[in-house]
Amino acid sequence: MKKIAKVGITLAIIFVVICLSALGAYWAVQKDRQNQLNKYDFAKYANFASKTVLFIGDGMGENHIKNAEIYNGATTYISSLTTHGLVTTFSNSVVAPTDSAAAASALACGKKFDNKEVSRHNGVDVKNISEYAKEKGLGVGIVTTDSLSGATPACFSSHANNRGDTSDIVSGQINSNVDLFLGAGKDTYANYKSQFESKGYTFASDYSALSTENTKIVGSFESVPANEGSNAAPTLEMLTSFAIDFFETHFASGYFLMIEGAHIDKKSHANEILPMIEYLTSFDNSVKYVANVFEPQNDTAIIVTADHETGGLKLATNKEGIKNSLYTRGGHSSKNVPFFAKFSANRESLITLPDKLDNTDIFKLCKALLIG
Repeated sequence: MKKIAKVGITLAIIFVVICLSALGAYWAVQKDRQNQLNKYDFAKYANFASKTVLFIGDGMGENHIKNAEIYNGATTYISSLTTHGLVTTFSNSVVAPTDSAAAASALACGKKFDNKEVSRHNGVDVKNISEYAKEKGLGVGIVTTDSLSGATPACFSSHANNRGDTSDIVSGQINSNVDLFLGAGKDTYANYKSQFESKGYTFASDYSALSTENTKIVGSFESVPANEGSNAAPTLEMLTSFAIDFFETHFASGYFLMIEGAHIDKKSHANEILPMIEYLTSFDNSVKYVANVFEPQNDTAIIVTADHETGGLKLATNKEGIKNSLYTRGGHSSKNVPFFAKFSANRESLITLPDKLDNTDIFKLCKALLIG
């Protein structure tokens, strides 16, 4: 009996030690995370960019970009931008990487969220950058290769307890007063056509039907492919081109536009590296297109980042090494992701960003540039 008692006491002590160690590790992680938040004040850049376009390469880590460059034999446009650094992506989850909803909510609202939350924390809506922009009278647009109800577009245009609450997300978008929606999800959004139209939107599911004569548009298509776009399934470059034309027509004095390349993530979840590279190239071309339009203008900003890294992608040494086996997982990782920025010539020398930001800082930067 004494031996049994001693074993029991020993096990109890081990259990207590493990619990205390786990608790200590938890608080160390939380302290480290808190130290990364609210480090920077971007107030000195107030109203520096009346036109701000935020590009989000969903799942796009540093090695996604580098492998694309190796495969294509050319530097990506975004890598040529002189302002760049890394972004931390953690959500409120301690034991798992962020999901797209929590990460996009942080980018859109400047606060940390639980995984799956859509710009709403513990049942309370958190104002996103699109809402701030509309309050100031700016144009606002959402463009994505995903369904318009997907996590990232949802966080910039709606609020919901869970990213899977499609009806709540679409209802929020109907009442959002966002000027332009372009993305996939045709079958879903067709069910809400009359509700969007009652709010003044023109509804289109064919690229040729899009017109800058309309002042509020929902364009929901069969899909948004990486190449060989059509009227039924336009590419991201096609959607980006129309979006810029739309806002230069209706909101020449200022607008906020979020453009997402969602399939960098989707193809990485499937560990399909070549299709991922095709989508990343389309995404990069879209960034370059906007940069060319903005080149002669003042007070513009292009910010490029990712919500998280997907696939734990390793770096190849040559083109022959670009294989699906470079992926080490099918889900998200906690790796930092890159950011890039390009400002108009009259602002470039005045803006200096830290080498490392948190995703909540992206919101704060956008808000300062656009609204002050």
